[in-house]
Amino acid sequence: MDKQQQILITMQDYANIHMVPIISREGGRLLQEVTAAAKPVSILEIGTAIGYSTLLLAAAMAPNGKITTIEQDGARLEIASNFLAQAGKLEQVSMIAGDAGEVLPALTGSFDLVFIDAAKGQYLDYLHKVMDKLLPGAVIIADNVLFRGWVLDDSNAPRRFRTIIKRLKAYLDFVTKDKRFKTVVHHTGDGMAVSHYQGRANI
Repeated sequence: MDKQQQILITMQDYANIHMVPIISREGGRLLQEVTAAAKPVSILEIGTAIGYSTLLLAAAMAPNGKITTIEQDGARLEIASNFLAQAGKLEQVSMIAGDAGEVLPALTGSFDLVFIDAAKGQYLDYLHKVMDKLLPGAVIIADNVLFRGWVLDDSNAPRRFRTIIKRLKAYLDFVTKDKRFKTVVHHTGDGMAVSHYQGRANI
């Protein structure tokens, strides 16, 4: 087992003990497969947590790739920084502390892969705020889009989750019907939408 694999296992254990939501193992494999195929050079991650998916992305991106990752929990960002440093990937990662909804409009530069795994009710807002920063052919990956299966069938969903479910449905509706995107929704883990941006000309 290589060092990075050991660190990922340590991160899984930490997440389990401290109840930190991280991407599922099945979702992590799909994330790496899509990233490896895209060979992105400039990645935007919305929702760092402890840096588990950040490390997965770093391992699969182009060798000269860079990741910008946003996390509003400063304590988690510090933990992520330590894990990424142990894995020798910290120099390729730029960390931003703050609310993604506020940070995104101020970002400069453009991205060829965006991974969304933050506040579930804000996915569509996040996407709208990064649209002008997407390179043609960019890949947008959104995790947990089926939200425990309730996005497909919300008849038994608790009332407190209705708004999140409604907004995730709106996100999926947008990326599957808007001609600027070609989207496949995978039933892996808690659901993952992989959208390929076709460019502004397809409006």
